[in-house]
This record gives sequence, C-alpha cells and structure tokens, in this order.
Amino acid sequence: MKICVVLTIVGTVLIVMATLGMTVIPPAHHRKTLYQHIQYWNRLRKFASLIKTYNLSHHFEKPGITVFVPVSSSNDVFLTEATWFGYNTSDRATVESILLYHIADSVMSVADMSSRKSAMTPLEGQRRLFFGSYNYGDSIVHTVNGAWILTADILASNGIVHLVDRFLIPIQSNKTVADYLEHPDIQRFSFQSIRLASIIDLQLKYATNSSTNRFTVFAPNDSNINIMPDFGKDILFNDTALLKSVFWAHTIEDETVYIPRMGTIPNYPAKAGILKFYRVGSDVYVSNNKVRARVVQPNIPVQNGVIHVIDDLLFFVYRNLRQTIEHQQKISFIQGNLHGLDAEIVTELTDKTRKMTLFLPTDDAFAKLPQHKQHSIDNNGTHVSRLFQDHLIMYAERAIDSFQDGETFTTADGAILTVKKIQNVVYVEGGGVRAKVTTPDIGCTNGVIHLVNSVLFQRDFTIWDAIIGNNQLSKMKQLISKNQDLMATLSATRNGPMTVFLISDAALNIIPSDTFEQFTSNYNLILEALHGSIAPGVILSSSQITGEMEVPTLAGKTITLHQTETGLFIVGSRIRADVVIEDIWCSNGVLHITDNLLHLPTRNIVDEMAVQPGLGVMAGIIDVIPSLKQILKDTSKTFTMFVPSDDAFTLLPTHRAQKLQDPILLQHIVRSHIIFGSSLFLEQLRDYSKFSSLTGDPLFVLREQEKVFAVSSNFPFWTVAETIEKTNNLLPFHDMLMNVDDLYTWSNSHDTNFTLLIPSAKFIASLSNFHRSYISAEPDMDRKLFNSHALPSITLNQAYMDAMFSSSRVFYTENRYNTTFTFVNVDPTNRTEVTSVDIGYTNLRRTFDLVRDGIACSNGIIYVIDGFVNLPLNDAHFELTHQPDISLGSDQLLKLIPSDSGIDLTSLKTMYTVFVPMDSSLDPQHLSRTELEYINANLTKEAKIAIVRRHIVPNQKVDYDSIISGSFSSYASSRNITVIARTDGFYLRWKDIEAKIVKPNILAINAIIHVVDRFLMTSPYQTTTLPPPTSTTTQQPVSSGHTIHGSVHAHYASLNIHFAYFICLVCSQVVTYLNVCR
Repeated sequence: MKICVVLTIVGTVLIVMATLGMTVIPPAHHRKTLYQHIQYWNRLRKFASLIKTYNLSHHFEKPGITVFVPVSSSNDVFLTEATWFGYNTSDRATVESILLYHIADSVMSVADMSSRKSAMTPLEGQRRLFFGSYNYGDSIVHTVNGAWILTADILASNGIVHLVDRFLIPIQSNKTVADYLEHPDIQRFSFQSIRLASIIDLQLKYATNSSTNRFTVFAPNDSNINIMPDFGKDILFNDTALLKSVFWAHTIEDETVYIPRMGTIPNYPAKAGILKFYRVGSDVYVSNNKVRARVVQPNIPVQNGVIHVIDDLLFFVYRNLRQTIEHQQKISFIQGNLHGLDAEIVTELTDKTRKMTLFLPTDDAFAKLPQHKQHSIDNNGTHVSRLFQDHLIMYAERAIDSFQDGETFTTADGAILTVKKIQNVVYVEGGGVRAKVTTPDIGCTNGVIHLVNSVLFQRDFTIWDAIIGNNQLSKMKQLISKNQDLMATLSATRNGPMTVFLISDAALNIIPSDTFEQFTSNYNLILEALHGSIAPGVILSSSQITGEMEVPTLAGKTITLHQTETGLFIVGSRIRADVVIEDIWCSNGVLHITDNLLHLPTRNIVDEMAVQPGLGVMAGIIDVIPSLKQILKDTSKTFTMFVPSDDAFTLLPTHRAQKLQDPILLQHIVRSHIIFGSSLFLEQLRDYSKFSSLTGDPLFVLREQEKVFAVSSNFPFWTVAETIEKTNNLLPFHDMLMNVDDLYTWSNSHDTNFTLLIPSAKFIASLSNFHRSYISAEPDMDRKLFNSHALPSITLNQAYMDAMFSSSRVFYTENRYNTTFTFVNVDPTNRTEVTSVDIGYTNLRRTFDLVRDGIACSNGIIYVIDGFVNLPLNDAHFELTHQPDISLGSDQLLKLIPSDSGIDLTSLKTMYTVFVPMDSSLDPQHLSRTELEYINANLTKEAKIAIVRRHIVPNQKVDYDSIISGSFSSYASSRNITVIARTDGFYLRWKDIEAKIVKPNILAINAIIHVVDRFLMTSPYQTTTLPPPTSTTTQQPVSSGHTIHGSVHAHYASLNIHFAYFICLVCSQVVTYLNVCR
C-alpha cells in the first residue's frame, strides 16, 4: 500500500510531494460544513484558531456563503500588517470584522467570479470583495482583493471554500476615494500633495466622491514622495494643463484594479497616459510617461474603488539626464564620478534640445569588472567620459517597448550598439558585451535612461584576471593558484573561448571547516571539480542558455544548464548550483559566480536540507532530534533519504498534524524516510525496489512512466473518504455507492479501521451500456456492491497481510455483512506482494499488488482491483464458452440441449445451476471419439434431455456452499444424483460415475457454474466389434443401467481390430521370407 508521493530532484535531495487529484462532489448531507473544513486543514489552523478563540463559528455555519481562508503561513505577515493598519487583534469586535470581510454572502466558484467581478460581504456598509485574474506563466492566477486564490472551489454543505495567500486586510473603508485621500483610515499615510492637486479638476474630484462610480487611484504618500526642487514646482504649478494631466495620470476610471502578489499585470489606460507595471523581486513598480514609483502599500479598498500607495509622483518629468543620474538609486559608482566628466559630456547630458537614450551600468555591473579596471575608471575623467559616450545614443529617445530585435544604434563616440530581444527581455550589445536592461524607462526631460547589468565594451581582461580582481572569488583564487596549468588555461586567449562557473567566497564560507580541510588536503579532488566547471570552446551567457542544455567540461564530465523563470542554475554530478552573479564578460569567455561547488558534495544530509529551498520544516524537525541529527551528519556512513517538502506538511489535516506533537511518533516517522547503508540516485532506483528503513519498516520504490513513487504505510494522513475524493481512479466506483450511508460512516471517521476494494476507473469505463443498464436496474445494487467490497473494522495493510501469509498462503476473513473474503498469496517467493481476493466466485477472483495497488489511509486502506468481486457481467452461455479448460466440455454439453427444451442459457429471465464437464472429461479413457459421435448422432431426444437434466438445473442458483450443506440434495435426488464428500473434495455420483467438483462458483448473470471432471453418463452401447450402423442401432436410455464397463467393452473392440491388423502384418512378413529362401 502507498501514501501517494512523487519524487523530484532538487539539488542533491529527493523531495516527496503529495499528489492531488480532482475534487468529487459528494451528496450535500455527506459534506463537511465550511467551518468543519476550516477546522480540518492544518494549513488553515491560524484562521480556525481566531474563529474558535472569539467564538465566531456561527458566521461560517450560515447557508449559501463563500469563504476565502488565508493559509497559516500568511499569519506572521497578517500580524505585522494588522499593527501597521492600526487593528487591535486582541479585540473581539475587530477580529470579527476582519473575519467577516473574508465571507461573500453568496455561493461563488472561480467561474462565477469571472462574470460577477465583486460580491457583498456580511459587514455593514455594503462592503464588497473584488475579483480579478492575471497571467502567471502559462497559467491564470485568480484573485480576491489582490490575494491569490491558491486552492479553489472546495465544496461544503453550506457553500464553497477558497484558500488564499494572505488575509484580506485592510478591510474596505466606507469612505470614498476623495474622502479617504483627505482622511485616511491608516494613520501612517498622508496624501495632501495629491489632494491639493485635485482642485485642478473639481469635476473629477466630485466624481471620486460618488459611491456610484469606480476608480483605481495611485496615491503618493507625503512621507515617501521625493521633495520636488523649486524649478520643478515652477514648471508644474504654472502649467494648468500639465498639472491636470499629472492628476489624471494617477487615476483609472471605471475599473477596480487590485495588485496580486504574483502574475503579470497588464497595462491600463489612465485618464492621462498609460500605466505600466514591473516586478523587481517582491516589489511592484508602476510607471506613467516613463516616471516610475514603487508601490509601498497596494490594495486599500474604499467604497468606490481601490487605492494603491506609491512613493513618488507619476507622469511629471522635470529632471534632465544629469539631474536624474544624481538622484537615481543603485548607481553610486557613476554618481561618484560625475564631477570628472568632460565639459562636452556634461553639456550633452543637460542639453534641452536633444532627446537621447542612455544605457547606464549599475553598481552591480561595475562590480563585475576586476578591481584594477574599476580603479582605472574611478576618478579618471577621460575614462569616465569615454564610458558615458560608449553608452549614450544622442539622436533618439527610445522607450523599452519600442526596441526591435537586431536593431542597431551608433553611440556618441561612433561605436555600434545592437539590441537583442530574447523571451521578452531586452539586451544591448557593445564591444562583445551583452547587458540586460534591468530597470527600463527612467524618464528625463531630454531623454530616457535604461539601467543595465554589465558595462559595455569592457572585456579586455581574461577570466583569470576577473578571478584575481573579484573580491567574491578570493578563495577560488587561492585554490587555482596552486595549479599552474589551470591558471594558464584561464589566462589563455588563443585556445578558443570558454564558460566558467566558480563558487563564491560566501558559499565556501558556509562549508563545514572539516569538510573544507578534507578537500584542501586532497587537492586533486578540488582540481577535478574545477576542471568540471569549465566548458571549453563555447561562450554561454545567461541570455544564450534557454531551457535545458548539456555541455561537456575539461574534466570529461557533463554539466546541465537550466534557465528558469527564477534564474539560471547548473547541475554537475547531481549537485545543483544557482548562478548568483551572471555574465562577467572576459576576453577569453564568460564567467558566472555560483552558490555551490559542482561535482563535489560539500554538505552532509542535514546541512543540505538546511540550504535547500522548500525543506525547512523537515530540517527543523531533525534539528530537534539530536540523536538522529548526529547520525545523519556522520559522513563516514551513507544514507538515502526521501524528504517531505514544506508543501507536504501544509497539506496535513489538523488532526494528523497534531499527532506529530508526539516526539516518539515523530522520530519514528522521520526514520522511516531514511535508508541506511546506500546512497542511491533516482536513476539507480529500479521499479519495485524494496528497502528497509531505519525503523525496520519496508519502503518500496515504484516507477510509473516518468514518475517515481516512494511507497510506505508509515504515516498516511488522508481518510478513506478524502483519498477517494482526491483520486480520479477511485471516483467512478465511489459514484456508484454515493447513497450508501455506511460508506460515509466508515470512510470519514478518524477512529475506525476500514478496508475497501475499489474497481478501477478504467474497468468502470469499460462497462457497456448493457452492463450499466443491468447494474442500475438491479434492486439495491449499490448496497450489494458495498457489502461485497468493504471490510469495516479492519485494516488489511501490507504488514497485516504479510503476517497472515507467514503461516499460510490463504487467509479468510468475514465482514459485518456476512461476506467471506478469501485472500491468497499469489507469489510465495515474496519477490512481489501480489495477492488475489474473492468472495467465493472463482471467475471473479481479482489479483492485485499490496504495494502498487494499495493506498494507505489514516483510517484504513484502499486496494484498486480490476473488476467487481460479486457482480458478473456475462450470461451463462458466454461464461461456458469463454472460461479456460471447459470449452470442449461446454461445447459437448450444449450440443445435447434440444432446441425446444426451453433451456436458453442466454436468457436473463431464468436462473440456472450448471455442472459443466472440463475438457479432460472427453479424453479417451472417459469417452472415446466413437462414443461421442454416437451420442451426438444417435441418442434420442429423451436420452439427451436426461443427460442435460443431470448437468443443468433450471430455476435454481445453487452455490458451492449449498451443495456442501445439503441444500442441493432435493434437486439431486430427483436426478438420481448424490453428493459425496471425500478428503480431496466433493463429488456428484450418478450410477457408478463420480464427477469431482474441481472449480466451483463461476458466477454468471443468470447462472452459477461448477466445473466437474466427468460427464454424468456412461457409454451408450456395448459391442465386441465395430459399432453397429447408425440406422440399426438400438438406442438405450442413459439411465438404463449402463456403467463404466461399457467403455471397457469399446476399448476391447478397438484392441481386436489392432490385433487382426497385427496378424495380417506377420503373415505378410512370413510369405516374403519364404519367397526369399526359395
């Protein structure tokens, strides 16, 4: 059996991810209420705690509502923001208002949100929630008040639950936009500058004060806004049209636009200009007319829209290029050298008659240059002036959106710049250096500035020079200096370019000292790793790496480069290193600085978990188990560990998460994820590998197509009901049992044991329309199916079954509905866990694997099987002609049925019990071919019917147990048949013929079939020579007293023929011999 987990490689660690399926819709009376859902999920425990603490559950039990529940990981941010917004989270009324703002007063799915856009909450004052959707990669992000809906459409008995990534605060203010700007509810904000400017357009001001209109406003906070110099104020306040445009540039009419944490925010037309949005890390910037501001507080809902607080005034450009440079962030190196610019350059940067474009390197760009290069530029007016000329286009002002791929420009000193657009990112190339535009469209009165991440035209130094001159690579410098050949390689310019990945000092500093000393004492290890970090013959900048690329290295090993939305990383010998500084352009290639050493493991399991993203919970658990931590830090031993990701823990239901507070249980669970004595990479794990964990419990690895599963019954956390609801393969059978209350009673309870056999979705889908009609027409079929597939009060997991099979290959158990189940160990070699199950019907015996087909649950186990165990799908005639080893016997029996006998084995109106002889019953020692031909051709209709009556009993469905118990006796005696019990089984005796029941209980829709090893009939004639001609044969009734001796006579007749042939042959040989002698 298994907990559904999928393994994926992240660095050198295997991460266990819980897999989810689609949600089924159970009957309303079987669903949890909204409050029960909130209580149930561990990831919602903080919200549930607030409800419980302040006794607010009644709000979440009301019918016909939708609740947006923040996940618990957002709680710390909520507490910080609540303080910021002035909410007292110790006050019941305040908390009640906050929670009520998470409720919509109607049932709304995500699909409903797309059309309705907003919904009313129970809060007084008609406070509303607003919905949106945004692109995020290839998917769509749905939001409520800008909060990302993480999990949508969880159905409850009284509504729908959606999980969101943050608390929906601040609560919508009852004030209008105009009123809020004048008197903000959040005391930390003040908007007097924008409020005073509003007098320029009283009509718009009045409109923003009306509750019937909708607005989105970007309001500069007075304490954040840059102080405008007098020359800017003179321009702005002496130009009424400009002032009105500035005011309009912050306002979107007829739209309520919330800003989500993630996703692409489209451009929006403001009343003046176009509002564009950019993300830089976790910050969001908005720009209009090439003036940008950071959003310091998004999503303040008001009565007629939403306000976003920003840190500067949009639209109004009042500084020239030089003035903008002086006030721009992240370019202190340039700012420190402005005083040394040639007068000609200063004139150009302040020229009011020109419109120019300047690609300006950031401080990070200059940090890529060797220190001697930085020193040669710093405080050298000639070099600084030349640098400006290399990056300045004097004849064109070009916004970022206007650039075309391959477009070229001439710089102020006549050099050529080429624009590259790669996956919607703009790069500029000059002098063999490609620089990414990191901050576009900084508007100036005489042009535009784009910040770039590399210094153009500066690559007249080798990779070794770059290493020597970079203070983040001092340890690499020391290590490489020990090998003259490697130094020469990195300094060479004649042997073709190369791409190099080197670990930073910061990353090396966190390597345990004993590990680092081990490396340095064995220099060849480090040297091999360094050679494996150099890709010869290629220049691979970050922009030239797309998707996944494999490249060879000087060590002969291959490294794999991965370009993702979050950045570039490399994998070498299964060790992942993220690129922290990309694209240091050199004369003989390109250098990237990473956060890890390729090919050479530098951390034990404990340390690796501590640095890997998404493994913090398990790392924290191990940290509080000192004995286990010490074991895992021992580098003289080897381990393979399957590590649950943080997401796996958030998926735990609350009742299961609380179990983890038991330290003994917790340590047992963690140990069950660890295999001692081997270090196995994913590709080394074969399908159906079986291991013993540190606890001694079995741990299996299964492969299914491209996925790898770790399988254990260690700590399942879904109930049987929840597992069914989340697993597509189980839903069709569940739908057939939806009205069986016992299913919900046993599958939902946390304190029960429950085993459920579920036919797969593939099997259910294979049912024909006839089968479906037959099932739906059968009275109480859902109850019959449940009674035959459910074992309440017992969990037949792998450990239990293995214990049963240790003493016998067969295990019997009876459920509370008087159904007996037979489990058979199909593979006694124990190489697999293949088992069969039946409830007495041999043709409905189902084979399954305890590991591959089992799903462990917190209150039981589910096994997926390939069909029903109680429900036949075929009539008697079909079963007789399709079952193995009875096709010949069935054919002979069917030949004896007269067409007018009234026996129709395809009819579903009559039930039959059939004793069908197996194929071996037609062997010559039982019935010769001659006898069969005679039977089929010469027996009277009455004789045939007599034989048929002994093998087919109409209007009765007699199973094997009834035969054994004697219930069949009355029907048997009327046919001169008796049932005999012997040590090897049960027999049917007619006359002197005994037919053993060798395979009982083949169930058909209209019959039950038992396979016997003999026909209940004797030879139809006696003879000492050849059989008499058909036309003159005297037919004897089958019941005339002939016994098995008749067949003996026929056998002797056959011997007489062979003996006569033998005598003739001898005589012929004698004659031949005499002729020869003569």
